Amino acid sequence: MKNVLQYLVFLGLAAGLTWYAIHSGTINPEQLWADVSQADFRWVGVMMLLTFVAHGSRAARWRILLEPLGYHPSFLRTNTAVWLGYFANNLVPRLGEVTRCSALYKSDAIPIEKSLGTVVTERIFDVLSLFILLGINLLLDFDRLLAFIQRSTSATPDSESGVPVLIWIVLGLLIAGGLTVFFLWERLLELAIVKKLAKAGQGLLAGLLSIRKLRQPGLFLFYTVMIWGMYYVMGYVLFFAIPKFADLSPLVALTIMTTGALAMILPTPGGVGSYNAFVAFALHSIYELPEADSGTLATFIQSSQMLSTLAIGLVFLVISVISRPSRKAVVSQS
Repeated sequence: MKNVLQYLVFLGLAAGLTWYAIHSGTINPEQLWADVSQADFRWVGVMMLLTFVAHGSRAARWRILLEPLGYHPSFLRTNTAVWLGYFANNLVPRLGEVTRCSALYKSDAIPIEKSLGTVVTERIFDVLSLFILLGINLLLDFDRLLAFIQRSTSATPDSESGVPVLIWIVLGLLIAGGLTVFFLWERLLELAIVKKLAKAGQGLLAGLLSIRKLRQPGLFLFYTVMIWGMYYVMGYVLFFAIPKFADLSPLVALTIMTTGALAMILPTPGGVGSYNAFVAFALHSIYELPEADSGTLATFIQSSQMLSTLAIGLVFLVISVISRPSRKAVVSQS
């Protein structure tokens, strides 16, 4: 019952964000249909090929993490497990990690708790990669992003000083926080939440340092670059599917990727609602695209990637069911 209620909350969140996007005019269903009906879907095919490369790179990177534990699943079975994980995530948020570990347990008898540990390490490096990309995004598009911050946070539109109120707020919070830590340091260390954060920080550091135990750390980093590089190109090529977006800068694609990755933190199935709203807001506010065009592009990218993953993931699900060896046979082979 708890899982059912949780899933209903996820669906409600997706529905609420989608309703808001349509109600506010961010997504115009008539314009969306008109633009998509003229789209060149060959570019969606290119995006699907790039998705195979991205997920294949993730599967290859996962095998590197499993090697020190003494497990050597084939690339085919690991890749199948990754696709099944993405398929599940697009239906039920946060289910993908358990699904792909369960798939590898059924095909290669790898204990779920051990493969889940490698997935946690994966996620740590993915979060680190996202922060690096956010930094690159900020550096490459600094002037535009700064102008957006100043427009949205200035005290008055015609402020002579041009100093955003947000800067003063942030400075005030930093000073207050610094003074609090200075005077109450010992008491803060005794708080339960601080202990939990410290423990989480130690786990994060341990996960990052675990790369030293890998036999092929260079290859691990190469696959990480491939994964995020493909994520970037997967969004960029879809610009060319709809003529009005073909001239957008490659920097726009970088902003879409980083904004979309942050939006996916919200637990909605396949990013429905959250991805559309966040990415459309970024396109309209930062790059000053018309609001309806921003909604169209965000929705086209999100739906193309989600539907493709569901379709291909379903094929992998059928294949895995048909060709799945018994766990007893796998153990005897190993």
